[in-house]
Amino acid sequence: MKHTHQSPLQARANNLCNSPAFRDVIARHMGVPLQNSMATPLNLTIHPNDQMLDHSLRHFGQAGPAVSQYFGVALEQYRAADQILKTFFPDLTHVAILDFACGYGRMLRFLAHAIPPTQIWASDIQRDAVDFVSTQFAVHGVYSEADPSKFAPERKFDFIWVASLFSHLPASLFDDWLARLSALLTNDGVLCFSVHDECLLPNERAMPKNGILFVPESENSELDRHAYGTTHVSEFFVRQAIERAFGKSHPYFRIKRGLAYQQDIYVVAKNPLRSMSALDIFRWGPWGWVDVRRILEGGALQLSGWATSFDEGGIDRVFISFDGQAHECQTVVERRDVEAVFQDTRLRWSGWELTQARKVGGNIPFVEVSAQAHNGERALLYAGPMIETNDRT
Repeated sequence: MKHTHQSPLQARANNLCNSPAFRDVIARHMGVPLQNSMATPLNLTIHPNDQMLDHSLRHFGQAGPAVSQYFGVALEQYRAADQILKTFFPDLTHVAILDFACGYGRMLRFLAHAIPPTQIWASDIQRDAVDFVSTQFAVHGVYSEADPSKFAPERKFDFIWVASLFSHLPASLFDDWLARLSALLTNDGVLCFSVHDECLLPNERAMPKNGILFVPESENSELDRHAYGTTHVSEFFVRQAIERAFGKSHPYFRIKRGLAYQQDIYVVAKNPLRSMSALDIFRWGPWGWVDVRRILEGGALQLSGWATSFDEGGIDRVFISFDGQAHECQTVVERRDVEAVFQDTRLRWSGWELTQARKVGGNIPFVEVSAQAHNGERALLYAGPMIETNDRT
């Protein structure tokens, strides 16, 4: 359904995105100043039809956590894409990049800020999404097609990034799109695509023998549900699909939960002799969330959540700032739920909490919460008002 006007919740989300405090947080987490040497400031504009933000707004019913999740995931996706891209192409001067199934630019906004947009092509079946990203981020726009054989961008690419498309395709389209995109790689090109692994299947669902389970349901109600639903796959299925597209025994590299700690990333080079060993040092970076934001009787602020890292199995600390003051928390609270979700015993003690006195009657503060890994890498857990007028807590 196309939006004809903003809801009050969408308006609050846009106001938060446009606030100087929030823009500063996002720029710092990306690792660039708000206005860098590349002529244009970091663009945080979100299209009103962006299903990813809309899904989060419906889930949380609040702007702060929805926008924080939207940009937190976007930053993690950007870091993953950036790592893989620079592993294979240390010199990006002449690299042609295709962000396929780019949506409304959730990750693309960061890529186009870090790399000259003239080197980036963006494609999606949603034409208003392509028009939006090409206008907002100055990249080349290419409309996609329902039929893979009709997708003809009239050039080849050194690096093709496909996030959250193959995690929605039925078996026939999975094969057809993999074959089409492999044909669009240069001789030294690299394709990255993400999938829902079978380990993410709900307990009540069983994986068929062929290794792919497609359910005609997704967060995007505008697309044909028989062509775009929710897909889980086994590595056996993906391996066979890669061989059908690239050739028998073609090598690949699998990064488990490499996309925002959820989807697996498969990396395939056009040249079967190209080494993948450099990806052995891929870093997931820190990750986490803020579960509780409360102002207690007497005015004290209470925050709690979890934060961890697959890299070292833990993190140094969580940084929290509000009212111009900085606070630090260690992850010393037991979180068996986090351990269970990620199936990693190292993550049991990943919880943190802070209760901080504050004078009664003050303004509702803007809060920033970040997780920091041992090497200084940071992840955004929350940025926004401490509470909102529609806060459910």
